[in-house]
Amino acid sequence: MSGVRLPTVVVPYGGPTLGEGLQDLFVYLRPETNGVKVESVLLKVIRGDPRYRERISLVYLANIPGDFIVRNRVIEQHYATRLYFTRKGKAAFTPSMQRRFAEYFHRDFASATLLGAFDAVEDGRFRRDELFEIWVEPRDLFQLNGQTIKRIGDIFIINYDIPALLHKNNSETDIAVMVFRSSLSYPDFQELVRLMGAALVANGILDASVPLARAFHYSKGPFEQLLDAHGYLYDERGERLAIAQTSFCEFLMRKGLTLGSIHDAIRYPIMQFRSPSGELVEEDLLVYTFGESYEGAYAKLMSAVAQPLI
Repeated sequence: MSGVRLPTVVVPYGGPTLGEGLQDLFVYLRPETNGVKVESVLLKVIRGDPRYRERISLVYLANIPGDFIVRNRVIEQHYATRLYFTRKGKAAFTPSMQRRFAEYFHRDFASATLLGAFDAVEDGRFRRDELFEIWVEPRDLFQLNGQTIKRIGDIFIINYDIPALLHKNNSETDIAVMVFRSSLSYPDFQELVRLMGAALVANGILDASVPLARAFHYSKGPFEQLLDAHGYLYDERGERLAIAQTSFCEFLMRKGLTLGSIHDAIRYPIMQFRSPSGELVEEDLLVYTFGESYEGAYAKLMSAVAQPLI
């Protein structure tokens, strides 16, 4: 890979843990906020608070160069499902998605002007950054099977943020990645994330008006941990580590799942699940397992009864 910078691994990932209640949570800094100062601020929040100091440890730290990310299409692989819907538009919607769209927006699905974000930019209706920045009422944003639909006037945009996101992640924008091994519940980790955001604002790194999600990403559930690992976990030679070496994947394989079936679950995450009440629920697996323990995420995967291939 001549001329392309390799990842710099400062703290190598030491492999999985099966410690009860422990999870490996990825945090990676968006390009706008990357830098040593940011990493220092985030670690100081953890080490300076006794609620977190003994319950969370840094088990991986690396800088992933922008040109390496571009060459290996890391962003495209990470957002593969969202890119599929962004490119295909309304033709990609399952019958359940069509019905839920109509119910939420009170619009006939067939006649609605529902565009993938790429089409909305290419036909000249919107500029790439305009799609991202236009503010709408919360009721005009709808999360549907992991896809975001944004109503702008009488037009519905699928994954409005994707064109700008791909543009922002270029060969000049590195990403700093950390993995925290934690016994915190997801609500407690979310509170830690809020404190991290406040610290970034207090240190003049993040504008108070910028949503925290634009500053950095964190794994919101066990299956998202696997997706994060697939894109951002490397060894000291800059070679990608297999997700089989991660804690949640090891947990699933000990439950009897094959590595191939785990990859398929991430690659085709939209599934139909049988809820505890017997109701059939269609959702993106990653979204459906947000905030779950490893046991809870496994149980939800086992409740899947159908997996439409996209």
